[in-house]
Amino acid sequence: MAALASPQQRLETERDMRLLVVEDEIKTADYLRQGLTEAGFQVSLARNGLDGHHLAMTESFDLVILDVMLPDVDGWRILQSLREAKNATPVLFLTARDSVDDRVKGLELGADDYLIKPFAFVEVLARVRSLLRRTQAPSTQEAVSYTHLTLPTSDLV
Repeated sequence: MAALASPQQRLETERDMRLLVVEDEIKTADYLRQGLTEAGFQVSLARNGLDGHHLAMTESFDLVILDVMLPDVDGWRILQSLREAKNATPVLFLTARDSVDDRVKGLELGADDYLIKPFAFVEVLARVRSLLRRTQAPSTQEAVSYTHLTLPTSDLV
């Protein structure tokens, strides 16, 4: 069984992680950017849906934190565009849209998590780390062997 990463190892890994925050509320956006940056992430910020859509579609991110109610292009459409383009970047909706129907819609459109505002930053950070752990490669082995069978890891899903 693999040992858990130490806080130092986690910090070194997070320094390489690029996050996109798409949030139009200035105080919320700045709060998220500051907290995530202090936690060691590289954070890009888009303050409207059009800029967020452009960045999400043209740049590479390890995770996107996305509001639903945005000027120009809403978060639903941004997520739809990502998934239609076969972009599997994890998406965490962080929004005031709190109905069960909204949460189900977000998850069925392809979001990986859905958190309702107001939020505690420590929970956002824990969810970000959890989503990133799920998407990191578990092994750098080139092949897995069992008795007489050997499979290249590139064939494993």
